[in-house]
Amino acid sequence: MNTRSLLKNLTFLNRELPVRFSKRIMELSNLPKELRDTEPFMNLITNYTRSFQELQSYSDNSRLWFLSPNMHHREELELDDSEVMQKAIQNEYADLLQSITNRHKQDVIYMAHGISLFKQYQNSRTKSSTEIQHFLSSFNRGRLGIRIMVGHHLALQHQFNNPSLASSPSFASSSEPSSAPSSAYLSTPSSAHSVRIGIIEPQCDIEALIQKATQSAQFVFFQHYNTVFPPNVHIEHAKEVGGRRVRFPVVPALLHHILFELLKNSMRATAEFHGLDKTSYPDIEVKLSSSANGDLNIQIKDQGGASNTICIDFPSIMGAMEKKPEKAAMGENLPLCGFGFGLATSRMYARLFGGDLTLRSITGIGTEANVQLRRLEDQIEQFHDK
Repeated sequence: MNTRSLLKNLTFLNRELPVRFSKRIMELSNLPKELRDTEPFMNLITNYTRSFQELQSYSDNSRLWFLSPNMHHREELELDDSEVMQKAIQNEYADLLQSITNRHKQDVIYMAHGISLFKQYQNSRTKSSTEIQHFLSSFNRGRLGIRIMVGHHLALQHQFNNPSLASSPSFASSSEPSSAPSSAYLSTPSSAHSVRIGIIEPQCDIEALIQKATQSAQFVFFQHYNTVFPPNVHIEHAKEVGGRRVRFPVVPALLHHILFELLKNSMRATAEFHGLDKTSYPDIEVKLSSSANGDLNIQIKDQGGASNTICIDFPSIMGAMEKKPEKAAMGENLPLCGFGFGLATSRMYARLFGGDLTLRSITGIGTEANVQLRRLEDQIEQFHDK
């Protein structure tokens, strides 16, 4: 990574992000008045509008003309092309992105609260929720695209400023405080001696990531039930993946989110199906295998009796009755259940890089989840911002 590469990425974001934020504002503004006027969605509109204005203001700043290949403009403005100037612009832009990132940390909470309020309103109406279903899918697809683009740039900038941290085992670790605010955006514990390029880890230790996601899920499980010990997770390797260390190019933060959601749900279902008074539960089975073209498959099976309502996409959230997250806030304990966005977001993450997430439930027995991951070097972003 060098200054030229970072400037190229900065130029792209400087042009693209205001467009993407403006589209999110339009989507929010086109919601039904009953939903748009709720406090959570008014907060969303305010935050997205403010972020758009800040990005647009920065884009209009004449200092960015030094990125232009047009020498006439550069000479006319008497711009400094020195490396010091370029680094100052990079860090200034990173600070802006970090500020915007912090502002949007509560987006999911606002959306969950707003949808909960809208459901109460809709109970007395016969109007179809198709419009809201389309909004949820489109808005979250765009929101996650922004999140990944910004997170990747912040990680690249941090690695450029701190080259020794890119290959450090503790880089972006959630168990240790980091001096870099950018690492908190799209971060998850790195594999030992791993090397990252932005948010991408070309040789991610998949088993280690599963174990970290298991620990996170067990911690949340124990917080929720207080005295109940969570089910154990057993990892099995199919012959074709070979050995015990499966390494695969992924965005660890995204895969960690997917695994955490699936394991958390399996632990909850298993404990509630077999009884919260038990001292042990059937293991949750995780199987790693590969396809003929080199893709990786992760299968998670539980004996949790299978849920009748599983919200794996955003339209199904509208039909599910989830508890109102009215007191949820950033920094509080993560809920074991309640928002209804976890699996839908997980499937969207998997599909972002050409993979998928599917669920198969057998009533009275359990649920089988399959995560298919395609190699990142063969992929381009699948979410065209419409």
